[in-house]
Amino acid sequence: LRKSARAVLLNSEGEMAVQFLGRDNFHKLPGGGVDAGEGVHDALAREIREEVGCELAIIQPLGMVIEFRNEYKLLHISYGFAARVVGEIGTPVLEQAEIDEQMVTKWMSPKDVLAQMESENPEQYNGKFITAREREFLREFLSQNH
Repeated sequence: LRKSARAVLLNSEGEMAVQFLGRDNFHKLPGGGVDAGEGVHDALAREIREEVGCELAIIQPLGMVIEFRNEYKLLHISYGFAARVVGEIGTPVLEQAEIDEQMVTKWMSPKDVLAQMESENPEQYNGKFITAREREFLREFLSQNH
């Protein structure tokens, strides 16, 4: 069982943070795993500090995506939130795996991010799950915030 938290994170210009994985050539939402003993909101705040370099305020929940990855016998529950940047955006502190993935944060309009994600079809097993999950969170955000 793995739990994670993801954000459609908006800056003051209404652009959202999206992470491009250069090694695997697709985009994903910022966020990550919930550590043992950690709440979902705390995990999201920690992941945004690490990956984007800022604090956040959660605006609204976007729902959850439950997936089962047969290849790994993994049940993955992801919680999605709409959030906004609080304060200045500093320098991310990436983990080695994120550096190896050549992860870079970009700022784009939510509609442009969705169009980009809809054009992507990762070859990697996990990438297929990630892009499907992220598209659903982003579609939900856009349906609530047209």
